[in-house]
Amino acid sequence: MSRIALIYPKLAIFRSRTQLTSSARNARSCDLMKNPLNSHLNVVLMSLNNIEVTTVAAFSTHSPSNPGIQTTSIIIQKDLFELASKALMELQESKNSSSLIVEKKAHVFCDLYRTLQHSEKSLILNQFALIWSGKQNATLNSVKKYLTAQEKGDEALIKAEDNLRNTLAVEQNWILSILARQEGGIKFLIDIRADILEQVEIADATNVVVLRSLSNAIRDLIAPCFGIDMLQLDRVTWSSPGSLLQHVSEGEAVHPMRSWSDLKKRLGPYRRCFILLHPALPKRPLAILHVALTNEISDNIHSIITRNMNHSVDSETDTSTLADDEDVNRVNTAIFYSISSTQKGLAGIDLGQSLIKRALRALQAEIPSLQQHSTLSPIPGFRSWLLQQLRETERGRKTVLADFDWGSAQQLINSTKENPLGLLRNLLVDSSWMREEAKAKLLKQPLMRLCAHYLFVEKRRGFALDSVANFHLRNGAMMWRLNWASDLSPRGLKNSFGLMMNYRYYLESCEKNSQLYAEKQQIESSEQIRLLSGVSSQSTNQISHL
Repeated sequence: MSRIALIYPKLAIFRSRTQLTSSARNARSCDLMKNPLNSHLNVVLMSLNNIEVTTVAAFSTHSPSNPGIQTTSIIIQKDLFELASKALMELQESKNSSSLIVEKKAHVFCDLYRTLQHSEKSLILNQFALIWSGKQNATLNSVKKYLTAQEKGDEALIKAEDNLRNTLAVEQNWILSILARQEGGIKFLIDIRADILEQVEIADATNVVVLRSLSNAIRDLIAPCFGIDMLQLDRVTWSSPGSLLQHVSEGEAVHPMRSWSDLKKRLGPYRRCFILLHPALPKRPLAILHVALTNEISDNIHSIITRNMNHSVDSETDTSTLADDEDVNRVNTAIFYSISSTQKGLAGIDLGQSLIKRALRALQAEIPSLQQHSTLSPIPGFRSWLLQQLRETERGRKTVLADFDWGSAQQLINSTKENPLGLLRNLLVDSSWMREEAKAKLLKQPLMRLCAHYLFVEKRRGFALDSVANFHLRNGAMMWRLNWASDLSPRGLKNSFGLMMNYRYYLESCEKNSQLYAEKQQIESSEQIRLLSGVSSQSTNQISHL
């Protein structure tokens, strides 16, 4: 049995299920060896044991399996997965080799990993995670030395602490550090972490704890590379390079764009688009922020994203007024209506905070007349939270709905039925009720109150349960206004029955609000939010019955 099979017993099963066809193997070999002059890669691959190579004749332009391809390449008659697995093993074993050898082996592993298919990457990541976590004995020994040193004075304790830090940082993370130092290494770690996070999300994934730990280690390693001084703020306009416009269009996660026309509207008059760039990913936005310049705090997303690109600021409410150019003296409000992170591998590294703060400064410098800064934000978790509360209440468990007064919505629940809450849940599951004015009117107040409770009261580890709320509150924003029928798109209805929230950024209070939230989990809010949520204005910590 090979060393690879010993490390990952599922290899035999994997290889029996994923045998490549001749044409597929040829095509993948062409991808790997598309540059026959890459002698560095060729030489190292040849150095791996038992590799047989043959020259492939030029593909015919009429070949049904390879249409339009004419090239001469090399077929590596061995599974690319096994090559990548072996390259990872040899990289691990090269720790005490010269730096040139280590760098070369790291380069080979990176190149091979990029050629793998999704299922093969999953197996390599499991192998990587097991190798990475294989220094537990060394860590335990360092911890024991540290505990023993506590009785030997400060000097011994400092040395033991250095030894423990070295064990954690060097013994485990040296492979990650080597990969980061490669040309394009930061991007490689971002991509490999995205693959890890995708695998962790799979319900039946193996080694989840180890994979999550490896993901956290990569995050901690690359996070310092994305400090504010290393990030570049740029404004995107319709005249920006086409490749950048494509990235902005594809990276929009909050309100997806259906066409280039949609993008043009969002880059037109009275609109701003800011992005964060980093040298490790040139011309690829890390985060994207869309801003609307208006004369009031918007309460409806459709007036922002669907208006004609030449409508003036007044056309938010009156589409008869047109303007070819902006008159910035007519605007006093900046609405942040979409912020998206484009790199899954950077999850947990707070780029949004930096983007909003720098965009605020840029807007204030460009348009001194701006007096109000607010978001128009989705509430992604409200609908799923409420439906879960209804299910739990149906089962007889104590929830926030136990004593809830449904008010006028009681008319929609036939109390003679055995399961009135089930009837209501079935109604809410299907968003078609929003198209019926009478039902929507009956449900408006109860849903507004429940949503305010969800945002203002429901917590995870002391902080707001809703991820968007938590993000803006950490940045120092204030919960200002909850808006009904604000996003009637399929996504808006699925997220929150069409409700959206305005988070206000009072520039003079952001730092104070952020500190209060971080240290005391105190949420700054308007009277509307407190009244709807049932929390008294005198004591935001005292929650009354809904």
